[in-house]
Amino acid sequence: MKKLKRWQKIILALFVLGLAACVWEFFSSQNPWLLSFKRNIKYEVLHLSPENTVHELGGLSGSAEEIVRYVDGAEAEKLDFSADCKKIYYDPDRDVSRVVNYLDGWQLTFPGKVELDQSLSPLFLTVLGEDYDVTISRERAPYQSKKDIITFELSTFLPFFPDHTVQDYIEHYEYRFLLNREWQESNRVYVGQMGELLFHAKVEGLTEGQYDSYLYGAFPTGSREYIRVVWRFHSTANDSFTQLAETLQNDLRCFDPVGEGHYQTDFYPDTSQTNWSAETQTVYDSLQEQSQDPLWGVFMGDFVQNGFHGELPKLEEKLDFHFPVVLYYVHLPSMEFPAELMQEAKDQDRIVELTLQVTDSNNMDLFGPSPQLAIYRGELDETIREFARNVRDLGHTVLFRLGNEMNSDWTSYSGVNNLCDPHIYTAVWQRIYRIFQEEGANNLIWIYNPNDRSAPPAKWNNALAYYPGNEYVHMLGVTGYNNGTYYAYQGETWRSFGEIYDKVQEEYEPHFIRFPWIITEFASSSVGGDKAAWITDMFQRLGDYPNIRIAVWFSAADYDEAGNPARPYWLDETEETLNAFREGLAGKWNL
Repeated sequence: MKKLKRWQKIILALFVLGLAACVWEFFSSQNPWLLSFKRNIKYEVLHLSPENTVHELGGLSGSAEEIVRYVDGAEAEKLDFSADCKKIYYDPDRDVSRVVNYLDGWQLTFPGKVELDQSLSPLFLTVLGEDYDVTISRERAPYQSKKDIITFELSTFLPFFPDHTVQDYIEHYEYRFLLNREWQESNRVYVGQMGELLFHAKVEGLTEGQYDSYLYGAFPTGSREYIRVVWRFHSTANDSFTQLAETLQNDLRCFDPVGEGHYQTDFYPDTSQTNWSAETQTVYDSLQEQSQDPLWGVFMGDFVQNGFHGELPKLEEKLDFHFPVVLYYVHLPSMEFPAELMQEAKDQDRIVELTLQVTDSNNMDLFGPSPQLAIYRGELDETIREFARNVRDLGHTVLFRLGNEMNSDWTSYSGVNNLCDPHIYTAVWQRIYRIFQEEGANNLIWIYNPNDRSAPPAKWNNALAYYPGNEYVHMLGVTGYNNGTYYAYQGETWRSFGEIYDKVQEEYEPHFIRFPWIITEFASSSVGGDKAAWITDMFQRLGDYPNIRIAVWFSAADYDEAGNPARPYWLDETEETLNAFREGLAGKWNL
């Protein structure tokens, strides 16, 4: 055998070392794409089972027994790991239940016997105990810079290399308000740290029956994924923060998730108890007719100063068109009901899409007092009643949009800004709805309107988590802007109407197919593309979405910090944009 030369040995050694590094990287890397690939091999190619009764029964007494198995939300004799699988054990000696969620890859033990709310199982699982509930989700930290990517990959390749990118993501995007001292003091919420990503909160001023104590935990899995746990209970309960924290830290087990999630939702507009006025019933019935062309609405920047007799008539004259719908914003509790403006709309035969935002600061002072929590505590009931009576006395149909874009981190009433708990939003919505009903305001069509992109894009913050319930919602509001490219360095890109609303339809249609939809506000910027061509394409594509019954153009602008129009949305910005819209309204582009 021919002896290798020195340089050949070096090349061979480098090749072997490189091959070993690639193998090590494959097995150690937690890159999201590679992680998914490895799990597919594990479960779909090798057909390994995630079920491990040794681990599942570990720490339980010998009398522990399996209560029930679930497949796609239904009880089953045998688990099918290609589906959505759960399991519950009960230990009568310790009086605890152990839940195993194969879909999200975790198991945890809870006091007493429990039930499972699996309605939004692809997003999260809620465990219901006698005096508590726990929402658990497997989340991922998606926001990362190039530096974060390098740091994270090095940490998985070299175990001794420190990485805090996931922790930094969690602390900033989920808990920056809750962990902020100013926010805590402004909202009478007392927060205590119990671990690196483990803390508790006590909310003052809640009424009996409301959960006033929270335990938050985020548990990294070695990847960019982490298990998020929010435990809600009464401060008078026997369970202490310390006991629950010990349970989370010592009992939570994470493993590879497997299966495909299954929703158990039946969303539909239950109008049986609305007691609508004859006019409002007629308007709503017409919105159910998909054979009719969508209605058009508009918002203009001078509405606040000049109402609907300022720039609006000038725009309508240019378009030779009367907008039947106009958009207006009111802030609660800082603004009074705009009675004169609403009457003006009624006199002009227009329907107002009245957007009520629960904010004292136009959503600017997010670390200050949250009016959302004030309503949750029952402190603003009389203010709401007065507003409801004003709407009632108008005697004209109102498209009522309450708390839009709640699945964001830029509104005073968002989940992120209110204890990171979507239950608060739904409870406030239901409280306001009931007060309006009690005051006889039977002329409102209630619009549920999340943002088309959740921020942060977490499962717990998904739009479905905020849905108030079938009897409280009559229309689905969808919102998607072509923001343009002014902030390209922040990842903004030019998006066509079809790109935006194809995705909206894909996400919402399976759940909200029985609702009439309204594009509550939308527009195209002129920065980064041909705005007139965008409008023409919009008219050509609008008919592809038969559920959309109203579309409202936001004819204003977003400004940068220097006061420059960063996103010019004006409908009459140029003669070309005006002509494109005029031709679309005239039916040239066949809706």
